[in-house]
Amino acid sequence: MRQQATDRAADVDAERIARALRGHRAGLGRAARRILGCPDAAHDAVQEALITLWQHPPEHEHERAWLLRTVVHRSLHERRCHQRRQRWESAALGAWADDCPLCSPQLELEQREIGALLDRALAELPESYRTPFVLREVDGSDYAQIASQLQIPVGTVRSRLNRARVALRAHVAAALAER
Repeated sequence: MRQQATDRAADVDAERIARALRGHRAGLGRAARRILGCPDAAHDAVQEALITLWQHPPEHEHERAWLLRTVVHRSLHERRCHQRRQRWESAALGAWADDCPLCSPQLELEQREIGALLDRALAELPESYRTPFVLREVDGSDYAQIASQLQIPVGTVRSRLNRARVALRAHVAAALAER
C-alpha cells in the first residue's frame, strides 16, 4: 500500500515537471547558454534546476517563471565558480617558481640547450670578434676598457661587437630553423 502511494506521488511529480517543461526546455537551455557560453554547462544548469523543482516544488502557480529564475541563478553560480577557479589556478601557476630548475625540469633542459647553442656559436666566431664580445657581455667591461685591453680603437671595438652579434644571431637562427 505504501509503495503504491509512493508510485502515485512520483507519477504526480513527473507529470508536474513535464507540464512545467512543456515548450520551455529549449528556452531554459538558451538562457543558460547565454550566461555560461558552453552547451554542456548550460545543460547541467538546466538539469540542476529540474532536480531542485522535483525536490522542492515552488509554492505558487508560476512554475515556468520559477524554473527560469532557478536556471539563471544556477548558471550565474556556475559562472562565478568557474571564474573563481580560473583566478585561483592562475594565481597558483603564477606563484610557481619558474626560475627554479628543480621545480621545472623543462626549464632546466631549455636553459642547457640554449647555453650549448650559444657556446657552439661563440666557438665558431673568429677570435677578433669573440674576445671583445666575451669582455663586453660576460665580463661587463665597457668599450673604453675593452679598447685599452686589446689595444685597439673604441670604434673598432664597436664594429667588432656589432659583427659578433650579427654572426651569433645568424648562427642561432639557423640552428633553430634546423629543429
